[in-house]
Amino acid sequence: MTKLALIADLHFGTEMEDLLPHLLAAIETARPDHVVIAGDFVQRARAAHFEPARAFIDRLPVPWISVPGNHDIPLYNIAARLLWPRAAYRRYITHDTEPTIQTDNVRLIGIDTTDPRRVQRGRIDQAQIERVSAEIKKDDGRLTVIIAHHPFHHNPEVEKTLMRGAAHALEAWSDCGPHVILSGHLHSFLVEPFVTRKGAGQTLQIHCGSSASTRHRGNPNDLAILDISGSGVDITRHTFAPAKGFTQQAHYSYAVTPSGWKSKSDLK
Repeated sequence: MTKLALIADLHFGTEMEDLLPHLLAAIETARPDHVVIAGDFVQRARAAHFEPARAFIDRLPVPWISVPGNHDIPLYNIAARLLWPRAAYRRYITHDTEPTIQTDNVRLIGIDTTDPRRVQRGRIDQAQIERVSAEIKKDDGRLTVIIAHHPFHHNPEVEKTLMRGAAHALEAWSDCGPHVILSGHLHSFLVEPFVTRKGAGQTLQIHCGSSASTRHRGNPNDLAILDISGSGVDITRHTFAPAKGFTQQAHYSYAVTPSGWKSKSDLK
């Protein structure tokens, strides 16, 4: 069994300071093996925003793994954005923008989906797709969990533009086996399998909302706790209220079947 805590879109520079102790307490109570941070540590890629972000992750009670988001690269400094876009992220957070971690039953694969030539839209290239495909295909009993800031699928109501290469990635990975994608960026929470044009439902996608920022777009600040076993994934959403801290609001349970991910309630 591997337990993960998923947080995203912290946006330090617009953080809710009163919320941060509750977020740390919720993570400590859950006792995950790793915290997954799906990008957008900061509102702007400046030292004044990265420094409190670094202080926050230094207080995390367990190891963590992260990828950068589009807000983690400079916006107004065009030279820095084009020539060394990830310099501040590497200085304050971690040098590795595409880290990997293995547990007994999970393989965590970080994908850097930021695109310095676009303000918001992400991208994934062929080399990244092939690297993840090779990991999914490994027959070692581990479930591949992909970490990216940008989602690989948007529902119709989403106004943001889907990142370049996303559809191709989902089609390619559906041929390789079941996997999970953890992401942020949309500032809303979602858990659902994705079925490709080929009819395969091998992708279980989990979007976390904004875990600490005032930029929550009317949605509650939240985090997700994932319990991953050999039979599937259980996901618990925790949302924040000032008087209560983070409390459980919803639970989802999915199993891998020959036709892909299925809700365990549908299999009873």
